[in-house]
Amino acid sequence: MKKFVLLFIYMFLIVHVFAQTNFQELSLEKALEKAKGEGKGKMVFIDSYTSWCGPCKIMAKEVLPLKEVGDFLNERFVCVKYDMEKGEGPEIAKKYRVNAYPTFLLVNADGSLINSIVGMTPSGQEFIYKVKLALGEISTVKMDSLYATGNRMSRFVLSYLKALEATKQYDKAKSVTAELMKNLGDSQKSYATYWFLYENPNISPVGSENIDYLLSHVDNFRKGVGVEPVNAKLASMFETQLEDMIRGRNKTTDMADVEAIKKNLEACNLPGKDYLYDYVDLLKGMFSSNADATFAVFMKIFPTMEEGKLNYLYFRPITFLKGKWSEQQKKELIDLSLKLSPKVKNVVLRDGLKYFTEEIKKY
Repeated sequence: MKKFVLLFIYMFLIVHVFAQTNFQELSLEKALEKAKGEGKGKMVFIDSYTSWCGPCKIMAKEVLPLKEVGDFLNERFVCVKYDMEKGEGPEIAKKYRVNAYPTFLLVNADGSLINSIVGMTPSGQEFIYKVKLALGEISTVKMDSLYATGNRMSRFVLSYLKALEATKQYDKAKSVTAELMKNLGDSQKSYATYWFLYENPNISPVGSENIDYLLSHVDNFRKGVGVEPVNAKLASMFETQLEDMIRGRNKTTDMADVEAIKKNLEACNLPGKDYLYDYVDLLKGMFSSNADATFAVFMKIFPTMEEGKLNYLYFRPITFLKGKWSEQQKKELIDLSLKLSPKVKNVVLRDGLKYFTEEIKKY
């Protein structure tokens, strides 16, 4: 009897280990070589994640280990995963224009991008469906026709929206989503069934009716969808907004925009996200031309910032207040730049920090 139990446990472990997605510890170059060597149209599947991304962790824990997902992916792909803020991750993110997490890249053996899938998917079968759509194994042409002729059955509309999302037909998805939301009651809008529509920024961008609704009904979504995915979405959204402001990607941003984000951030009550308030304080210092306030927050944030973010957030706050810094502040900014330079792995960033010290002297 004891031997039988041990054998059962052993067989269970074998199935559990080998059924899940087989992520291999390979560089992207080696993964592409392996896919090319295996032939038969083998591709590379890249899980692009970050350490702070809640939906990434859910996918890694609950979806990608599923047997059906592993069987499907392992047959077609050499599977690898990279933190987009470490190692070769930033280069991969730049090459394939990854700007939301998680993003799953489907890449040919020659390195060319076939398609990408953005965001969390709650079930294994749905994720497989999205991959098939992204590979062109399923077409939306018939669905387009059915929708155009008036099919509004809820199950069909949801399948259609997921197909449009997977094939990146975002304008069409926005239109279908808008009509769907008009026909849903307030209680239905916060169901987990429709969460993927709020989660994808290409379907529900900041400023859209969907995001405004999410922000005004956060507690309903936490009950309907779950605290972790909702908080992760909100944190990611606020982080992107604030970082875009720091980077200067929106030239019309002003103090009123910062205050509006701060108000929403306070209303959402996100635990463990104090760094977002640091971003707010940094921007308030910048937009009020207050070098002292900006300097205090800058020296709090940047000495320990991850390299991936350092690369695109470090320089603009300094250049933004050109002519406002005191001699002592310039000295400390130069010292920090020189201290950070040898620590970073990215050669361009390392040299940039070093040579930037000469520019700071002119400020």
